[in-house]
Amino acid sequence: PPALAARGHRVMTISPRYDQYKDAWDTSVAVEIKVGDSIETVHFFHCYKRGVDRVSVDHPMLLEKVWGKTASKIYGPKAGLDYLDNELRFSLLCQAALEAPRALNLNSSNYFSGPYGEDVLFIANDWHTALITCYLKSMYQSRGI
Repeated sequence: PPALAARGHRVMTISPRYDQYKDAWDTSVAVEIKVGDSIETVHFFHCYKRGVDRVSVDHPMLLEKVWGKTASKIYGPKAGLDYLDNELRFSLLCQAALEAPRALNLNSSNYFSGPYGEDVLFIANDWHTALITCYLKSMYQSRGI
């Protein structure tokens, strides 16, 4: 991301708000996301480092399984074993990632300000973000977004 920013691109990374992101501030922006049979509210935290808007998604479902908070690992209780709610947790993350460019009004940079809007490129890095591509097509492009 910093290399893309150095080339003049506006860059945002999105990750779960695990406990190591202590320098991020609460944007006071919340969005509602359908996860399974419930509606969940997520909040966004933000910091600006090395030319990159670093956004973290805050929700108890993501934070409750963080090393240091529960003595567990992020993806499962031990290597090779997943948590039973991983599909819900990462569905929430992916949907929040799709909302962040539209919902956040970021003015960190001297060159860019405001929301990113809808003309963006998503790079889904690793299996837990794979649903972004499915949601982008089924939930956004199907509505002309």
